[in-house]
Amino acid sequence: MPFFLIGTQRSGSNLLRIMLNQSPEIVAPHPPHILERLWPLLADYGDLQDPNAFSRLVEDVCLLVETNPVSWKLGTIDRAALEQTCSERSLVAVYFAVHNLLARNNMSKDWMCKSLANVHFADEIDRFGGEAAKFIHLHRDGRDAALSFRKAIVGEKSSYHIAKQWHLEQEKALELGAMLSADRFISVSYSDLITRPDAELRRLCDFMGIEFYPDMLEFHKSREAASTSVAGQMWSNVQKPVMSQNTNKFMREMSPRDIAVFEAVAGETLKKMGYPLMSDFEEENQRLKAQAQENANPDDLQKRKAQALVMQEIKERLANSNTKRHVA
Repeated sequence: MPFFLIGTQRSGSNLLRIMLNQSPEIVAPHPPHILERLWPLLADYGDLQDPNAFSRLVEDVCLLVETNPVSWKLGTIDRAALEQTCSERSLVAVYFAVHNLLARNNMSKDWMCKSLANVHFADEIDRFGGEAAKFIHLHRDGRDAALSFRKAIVGEKSSYHIAKQWHLEQEKALELGAMLSADRFISVSYSDLITRPDAELRRLCDFMGIEFYPDMLEFHKSREAASTSVAGQMWSNVQKPVMSQNTNKFMREMSPRDIAVFEAVAGETLKKMGYPLMSDFEEENQRLKAQAQENANPDDLQKRKAQALVMQEIKERLANSNTKRHVA
């Protein structure tokens, strides 16, 4: 059965996929981001029921796989054979088919796609994959993810734009988790993965129905870690052992202004997911309102007093009227 990592990039997805890739039961390749890259272009292919249009799509999926920075080691994919394995003429069918091909080639029973942007295509994945499709929500404190994005070659760079993306993708993942049964959805915290990797990997393996292998903790010595590390500087850490202190870096390296901007945009989602805020905007707002009252002209306050009393009486009258109506 297929597994799909969802969430936001720069959250430890390469670390987790290389850990899981040490299992002979599952293959977890570096992703060419098939759905993310080709879904917006689908209209340009025309009607996929047209054999020529569908063949062009299959060709492009294969090209994405074959040019991926971290090789899938499939050589040149037989386009016609891959097309024959598709149960319908759709992008998601080709996406599943090429991953199934990789699993067969590696003699693995399952595969996992670590393209976290699949959170935006969960409905289509669920439609095609059905009950067999399972989701792993990997999440990291958004402020640490923002700091990581700043240093990466990909992604947004301002705290505002990263916060918007993180907020949207986390809320989509949380919404999906609320809809699916416990055997189809699991949440994994990056901080738990690096501070207690043995326990967290065992919990995840139980969910996936695979055996825990000690080699998962020695991921940094693997061939996959080596090939991923040399493919790009932003993946260089996968050749190091688990970095258990790699949390709350934003407290040391992010400016107070950038933290405040991120929390203003995504604060409610941070709190919902158990990440405490550094700025309490509600408390600050109440303090400023009280300060404005203290500094106000006494004559202005007196002029507003009569109308304020009228509003208080109106609210009390309406509240009493509603109470009596409910009792009756």
